[in-house]
Amino acid sequence: MTFKPEFLARVAERRAELQRTLGVLLPAPRAIVWEVGCGHGHFLVRYAAEHPGKFCVGVDIILDRLARSGKKRDRAQLANCHFVRAEAREFFNALPAGITFEEVWVLFPDPWPKARHNKNRLLKADFFNAIASRAGEGARFYFRTDHEEYFREVEATVATLPTWRRDPAAPWPLEQETVFQARAPSYHSLVAVRTSHPAPAVELAGPGQPPPAAPRSPA
Repeated sequence: MTFKPEFLARVAERRAELQRTLGVLLPAPRAIVWEVGCGHGHFLVRYAAEHPGKFCVGVDIILDRLARSGKKRDRAQLANCHFVRAEAREFFNALPAGITFEEVWVLFPDPWPKARHNKNRLLKADFFNAIASRAGEGARFYFRTDHEEYFREVEATVATLPTWRRDPAAPWPLEQETVFQARAPSYHSLVAVRTSHPAPAVELAGPGQPPPAAPRSPA
C-alpha cells in the first residue's frame, strides 16, 4: 500500500506525541491494567477505586468519552487511573520498554459486523501475540461482547495460540455495567490466561495504517 507523504507525516507526528505522553505517564518499568476502548470510563474508574494497588490505563479515540472518563476519575480522586487518546495498536507500539500487562480488558468492542470490514477487528492472532510479548505467565485477558459471531471467532483464535489458554472457570473480577452493556440484551464473556510459552516482541499495524518506522527493542 502506498501512502501520501503528508499522511505519513501526520502519522509520525501523532506517534511521536503519543510516545512523549506515555514517557511521562510511565517513566519506569511497571505492570499495568489496560482497558482497550474505555468508553465513558464507568468500568475503569470503579476498577481502579477497588484496586488501589493497580495502575490502570484506558484508551479511546473519541475526545468526549475521554473527557467524561477524566471527570469521573477526578471526582473519585484516583491517582492510579489514567486515560489516553490513542488507537489500541499505536498505544501498544508507543509503550516504553519495561511496561508489561498485568491485565488487558476489551469490553464490547466494535464488532465490524459486515464481512468486508472484518479485517478491522482488533482481536486477531497478531494482537494476542503482541500483548503476550509484554505479559508474564498468569496475566489475564478479559473479553466481553454482545456479538456472538465475533465472540466465536475470538474463542477459536485463542484456542490456537500457545501463549494463551482459556479459563472457563475463572471469575469475572468486577461487574460494572457500561453504557454498551446496558444496551445489550445478552452478552458473552471470555477469560484467557497467559501461559509460559515464549512470545517474541512484535509491532502492530492496523488496517490502512503504515507500519511503525523501526522495530522496537524487546521489553
